[in-house]
Amino acid sequence: MSSMRAEPNLTPILDMVFQLITFFMLVINFRATDFNKEVSLPVVGASAPADEELQGDMLVLNITNDGTVIARGKPQLSLKNFLVNELKGFEITSKKGEEPASVTVVVRADRDLTFRVLNNVMDTCKSVGFSQFVFVVMRKAKQPGPQ
Repeated sequence: MSSMRAEPNLTPILDMVFQLITFFMLVINFRATDFNKEVSLPVVGASAPADEELQGDMLVLNITNDGTVIARGKPQLSLKNFLVNELKGFEITSKKGEEPASVTVVVRADRDLTFRVLNNVMDTCKSVGFSQFVFVVMRKAKQPGPQ
């Protein structure tokens, strides 16, 4: 009598696992960690959408109402040192012989922040070498009511 061996066919389950991995890789949002929820954005009634999508690399700076700059998920005690290191990182990732990729600084400043503090942060960014800025605002105030 010959011995019969039964082996499971793993092809369908491996195909399903591969599809799930691909789905989650496409859906995950790595930039969500850059946005601090403690920052209350100013409300602008007549803001227009950006004409074009942001091109190149982005550096998100969250500025709280007390002037603390939060970037990469951590409060930055020395903004200038942080920016110098970030700029070096962006220059390393650009191809050899080419200009460094354009880096846009996305500023998410609290609505109660004074202009002086915001201006100091921008001056620090400019002194290091960042020159492109985008300011994030809310288009409408949230409606009060039961939640």
